Amino acid sequence: MSTHYKNIHLGKSTIAVSGFGASKVPQAIKVQIDPSNENVTAEIVQWGSDNLYPQNFYNKKFLKNGAAVGGINTLSSTTYGNGFGLYRKVKNVTSGKIELQEELLEEYTEIADFVEQNNLDKYWVAKIKDLSLFEIAFTEWLISANGETLTRVVRQKTAHSRFQKMDEKGSIPNVFINTDWATANPKFTVPIPYFDKDRITATEIKEECKKRKIFNFCTSSAYAFVDENYYPKAGWHAVDRNGWMDVANSVPELKQALFENQAHFKYIVYISDFYFESYYKEEWDDFDADKRQEMRESLATAIDEHMTGNKAGGRSLISPIFEENGKFVKGIEVVPVPNNLNDAAFLPDASAANSEILFAIGVNPAIIGAGTPGGSNLGGSGSNIREAYTVLSASLVPKRIYVSDDWLFLRSFNGWDRALIGMFSGVNLTTLDKNPNGQENVILK
Repeated sequence: MSTHYKNIHLGKSTIAVSGFGASKVPQAIKVQIDPSNENVTAEIVQWGSDNLYPQNFYNKKFLKNGAAVGGINTLSSTTYGNGFGLYRKVKNVTSGKIELQEELLEEYTEIADFVEQNNLDKYWVAKIKDLSLFEIAFTEWLISANGETLTRVVRQKTAHSRFQKMDEKGSIPNVFINTDWATANPKFTVPIPYFDKDRITATEIKEECKKRKIFNFCTSSAYAFVDENYYPKAGWHAVDRNGWMDVANSVPELKQALFENQAHFKYIVYISDFYFESYYKEEWDDFDADKRQEMRESLATAIDEHMTGNKAGGRSLISPIFEENGKFVKGIEVVPVPNNLNDAAFLPDASAANSEILFAIGVNPAIIGAGTPGGSNLGGSGSNIREAYTVLSASLVPKRIYVSDDWLFLRSFNGWDRALIGMFSGVNLTTLDKNPNGQENVILK
């Protein structure tokens, strides 16, 4: 007989073996894209065996893991740094070196209007979150009526986006957006023309849109593929593929099951009938069974009230001892119930799993003070945290390229000054004796 609690199996020991076969290209499935016509379908490429990989990973794994949530939040905020800014390369007249000079956005009216109308800062934050989680982000662009400029930029949630199957030329015609891929309801399925801005230029996309009378289209930004064709295998998801995330997530469930199923009694009180026979003498024989039970319960209640509560500290319980057949019998005996649940049980496993998760994300555990709950803290001194953050910020330079590639595309499509460089400035933590607020801006090139 065995019992199951969530992901926990209690009973005969079991062994679960998972095998990972050769890499497979996701299969295409037909989805209905016109709710009024069942014959209008398109083939999309599934993301995961059930086309719900982003949803399953995010809701069933990621959101249950504090280390992963904290690590991704730290990674995202560090990538964003002090936000997006405009810069221009200038030559220092004294040293002759090339330096980056920050530009005032207000001096570029058209760009400032675009930034304000599209709330671009929030767009960057959302895009960074998608790239940090899944290593791919989707962007929808809206074109002006004359087809000359991009007027709107919209973040399409990565979890809601799916690629259409490539055509014979290797191009992906559309991206399909659906808020409920579990049912793939055609009412919520929206096809958007897709262009790979890594394969064709902004000018070519503009001409194609004019030719086909397209006024909105989608692009994507994804970290470099290695063996993938459509969706990336996010590097840090290795902790899901190798089981470390399951280990970390299973410990709270196991601890919860142990707490819920452990009897929380501190003492067992034994009361011998010799006590009642001695105390009540011949009256005890005159009591019926109900009266005797009432007397037992009354005494038990009195003892319980005597031993519990804040005022019970230091109290004693005096009990008579009787002799029967040459042996001593205790009238009342209080026996403590041992607590066999070790508060620290499994926490080292959870700590190791959480560290593996943070290592995969690329965040030093010292930054967020990761360690064994209730145990030693890995955060260490402020210098450890400061240096770890500095290394993290410097390591994000390549990733910021994929975040800001939309600026290059936007600048080219709209014909803005090519000398304007859009980039994210990092935050360099310093000591208070050097800067009262403990930080300074740095441009990482």
